[in-house]
Amino acid sequence: MDLINIACPHCGFSKSVERQKIPEGSKNIICPKCQQSFVLGETPGEGSSATSVSQSQSVNGKGELSTEFEHKFCSACGHKIHVRAEICPKCGVRVGPPPGALNKVALLLITFCFGGLGAHKFYQKKYLLGVLYLLFFWTYIPTLVAWVEFIIYACKSEAELQQRYPDVGGAGVVLAVIIPFIMVAIIGILAAIAIPQFAAYRQKASNSAAISDLRCCKTEAEAYFSDHQTYPTEAGQMQCGAVTGVALYFVSLGPEEYQLISFHNRGKKAFINHSSDTEILEYTKEEISEQIEENYGPTALGSTFHFIE
Repeated sequence: MDLINIACPHCGFSKSVERQKIPEGSKNIICPKCQQSFVLGETPGEGSSATSVSQSQSVNGKGELSTEFEHKFCSACGHKIHVRAEICPKCGVRVGPPPGALNKVALLLITFCFGGLGAHKFYQKKYLLGVLYLLFFWTYIPTLVAWVEFIIYACKSEAELQQRYPDVGGAGVVLAVIIPFIMVAIIGILAAIAIPQFAAYRQKASNSAAISDLRCCKTEAEAYFSDHQTYPTEAGQMQCGAVTGVALYFVSLGPEEYQLISFHNRGKKAFINHSSDTEILEYTKEEISEQIEENYGPTALGSTFHFIE
């Protein structure tokens, strides 16, 4: 197969095509990468821009077989130089990668860190594949595929990767797609940690309010006994305060004993104390609520102070 290597003197892009596919009499060629026009038959720096090769291979000065990936073209004068050369030996200009050229280190870092989200596909301007990676990243299949691709990229030279992906997107494209997903993930993690902690703190605060109201009511009952030598037996004899959300019950068991019950509507615990005990006992709120409703009726339930004779 007779191939001809067409090299753009403006950006250094090169591609091997079959000679028979070039129309006879064609003089100008438009580079598919930079869209600049150049004359067919003028090679960068030497007056002939199309060099015939066989199977994309040539013989170097040492008589060894070399591939097209071992050379590139100077972006200033178009002279053909070694792919690893940093300075053009003809014009002396420092040679940099053409605009939009792939950077192997950047590709490896993006693939390793964010390959599971398809960031490397957006970098390669393969947006449809990138979207698929994003949609199915939770299955971990894209992550496994990205690790395999990372190994493949690591085993290839930068010139081979640039030949395979001649035009790549900038870091802005990758960041614009990946950062929102990273922010959502961070917010989700923080929410998963903070919400249960907030719920537990709120419940603890509710239980503390119920215990505090019970102790204040016990203090008032003991003060009443100190003044009258008897505990309150009628609703008008004592009124204990209860904060919003706390149900507080003073159950009169006669002039010499009583029982206090309290719980918060946002809590899960109920607290009971007998006049002869210093310890406050804990029960489940559902259990105590059912007993109150059964013994004193549904009207006895409510977040306020209740005096039960």
